[in-house]
Amino acid sequence: MGLLIAAFALLVLWLKVAGLLLALTILGALIVLMQRYDTTPEVVSLRASLAIARDDIAETLALYDDLLTGMSAEAIADRTLHVPALADRGTTNPVIQDFHLRADAARRFLQRVDGLLASTDLDRPQLERLIAVADERAENLAASWQDARRAAREIGPG
Repeated sequence: MGLLIAAFALLVLWLKVAGLLLALTILGALIVLMQRYDTTPEVVSLRASLAIARDDIAETLALYDDLLTGMSAEAIADRTLHVPALADRGTTNPVIQDFHLRADAARRFLQRVDGLLASTDLDRPQLERLIAVADERAENLAASWQDARRAAREIGPG
């Protein structure tokens, strides 16, 4: 920090007004960069919250994937006896179609979130917006999953 102050003082002494303007510009840029790439506990906490919301979406998708490809007795029974319409991508039931669309969108969203979580240039406002979107998507996907299971159960083995 002392070296930085000395460099700014040298700029001002050497270049006078131009040095002062240059030093202020550099100082402003440094402040913006420090705020943008801040790894404060708040940013770390927001990243953790985003990861939790991401995991909520992934959990619902894992339940659906288990229904489609699971080898447990429960998964096979659901797929063949209880909710086979849920595994049918060509179903005409609007509730099940809505879930399929939400599941596809959720998979794409997870890919984007994974890329963003790997990035280090997310700031607090961006993280807060992403958390809000991820929480909403997780809630809507879980509700759609329950509604689709209920609708598929009503249709039965068909």
